[in-house]
Amino acid sequence: MVNLRKRSSNLKEEEANDTNGLSNDIHAKGNGKSNGVSNHSSINSSHDSVSSASSNASTLISVSNNPPGMYKAIRFFFKICLHSFYGNVEVEGTENIAPDNYPAILVANHSNSLTDAIAILSTVPPKSRSMVRLTAKDTFWHKPGVFNYVIKNAGTVPIKRRKDYDNQKVDNTDTMGALIDCLGTGSCVCMFPEGISRYHPQLAPFKAGVALIASDTLSRFQDKPDFSLTLMTASINYLHREKFRSDVLVTFHAPIVLTPAQDAKLFSDVKEEKAEAIRKLTELLESTVRSNLLDAQDWHTVRIGHVARKLYAGDLGTRISLGQYVRLTRKFVAAFSQHKQEWKQEEEQKVKETNGDSLNMKLPEKMDEATARKIDELAKDLSEYQDQLDFHHLKDYRIKQGKPSVRVLLGRLLQRILLACLLSVISIPGLITWAPVFLAVKYKERQIRRKGPLEDNLDEIAQYKLMISTFFLPIIWGFWILMTLPIALFTGPGIVIMMWLTIRWLEDLVHNTKSMISLLRLLFMTEDTMYSLRDYRQELAARVHDFAVEHLKLPYDPEDLVKENKTKKADSGWMGRLSGSYFSIKRRRRKDWNEVMRLHDVSNYD
Repeated sequence: MVNLRKRSSNLKEEEANDTNGLSNDIHAKGNGKSNGVSNHSSINSSHDSVSSASSNASTLISVSNNPPGMYKAIRFFFKICLHSFYGNVEVEGTENIAPDNYPAILVANHSNSLTDAIAILSTVPPKSRSMVRLTAKDTFWHKPGVFNYVIKNAGTVPIKRRKDYDNQKVDNTDTMGALIDCLGTGSCVCMFPEGISRYHPQLAPFKAGVALIASDTLSRFQDKPDFSLTLMTASINYLHREKFRSDVLVTFHAPIVLTPAQDAKLFSDVKEEKAEAIRKLTELLESTVRSNLLDAQDWHTVRIGHVARKLYAGDLGTRISLGQYVRLTRKFVAAFSQHKQEWKQEEEQKVKETNGDSLNMKLPEKMDEATARKIDELAKDLSEYQDQLDFHHLKDYRIKQGKPSVRVLLGRLLQRILLACLLSVISIPGLITWAPVFLAVKYKERQIRRKGPLEDNLDEIAQYKLMISTFFLPIIWGFWILMTLPIALFTGPGIVIMMWLTIRWLEDLVHNTKSMISLLRLLFMTEDTMYSLRDYRQELAARVHDFAVEHLKLPYDPEDLVKENKTKKADSGWMGRLSGSYFSIKRRRRKDWNEVMRLHDVSNYD
């Protein structure tokens, strides 16, 4: 068994990787058997492999840990872009990031294409780690272009992918050697072991690429007694990855520190021992990343988990941190998922017993029959309750509060109509400046939606929204500077402030309009319908509360969670210090973390 030591000293992050082909390339270095063992003495390119580029990969990768100017520029623009598109970016566990000159590999889930790399690059504080290396397809190094120039000069590692070479075998031997050289000098590399970006409620099984690289690195430096390799894990949660002003949570977990002396099994000469050590390390990385994700077999289970969380602690709203919100929802999602998994495994067990297969997976401890029946009934009723809310276009707290008198409803409607008029008028100048971005984003989104099923393209939509924003914002700012050149000293910062305030006003306008729609729905809803929904909610909320306290061991009083809010957030610089001001990203007119800039509530996640 691999001897893995966890420590909570400062540890580090980053670099994006196409692990799908990477683990296969590392396997190809060995004896040709897919046993997870890398053999440096037999690195040979097979006759059907694509030959290496004429220039050695080490000449393409700078081993310096000092971030190039292009890297700093990319990080700056990515941070602006991320905080402009997403309403709140919360970071946990930055104390687990390894400092500079500590060899490290950062491992994260990959659910949102390029946006995952942007999130990692933007949330690692430079004072903790000045540079995190990403990876990119090697075709960027063979073609001209501004974007290609930026990629090549930002400390990025080139990786060959099979699909870029007609699905032939590719040889990343030189790249892997240069990558290990970088780790030897104290670099940090970010990798995504799922091997592919996928929009799915469940984390994909990790490929062995990271563990294989760790094995090769320890083997290379086994003669250095003080050498250690830190594996950092990060969980990235997007509440609504492709929706404007939604939220992102990035959690850095306690690191895993490997040393040649204590983890020698990872590069053992005994193939079976080494393969087992690599497998266990891969499983450990996967389980750690999964531990802070809303991970379920299907989107319906995620939806039910959100409804249960609202009924148990909906009054807390944004008084709890985004991290607490995700972990609270995850408790309910995990409970419903466990029951489904047990049912599925029980059916698979029957099939295996029928087929006489002795390689049966060990089943987890089963719930008793009464508890299983209770979960089934609760899940069904939660789904039906959310269906009712969606049908009436109302939120849960509206049902809990009940229907106000007609006089009160009309008074609130008048207030919101006046506020909507005001916000619409003051937003017009800013909307003119934002128009190119909104039009370009909408045009690209429609193009992507025509390509196939929406669930297969949501990560691409989010990626292009961020890229378009990054591209257009400097151009818009420069255009208005030229148009107002005589007073550019004032219009320069003025344009930035106006565009940011416009986003804040639009958030208020959408929230206000959504409230108007709800009030109109309440105005025309019959008393009998409201009483029926309210009684059903009270009975359902009591069942959820009992289930949360008895089975999930949550506090009897949800308000205790507010007192436990001790989340440490990364320093967000001057934007974070504007907390409390009107255009701070932390001041948001909403009652729940799940809200986005839409006139309807998003209750389906597929």
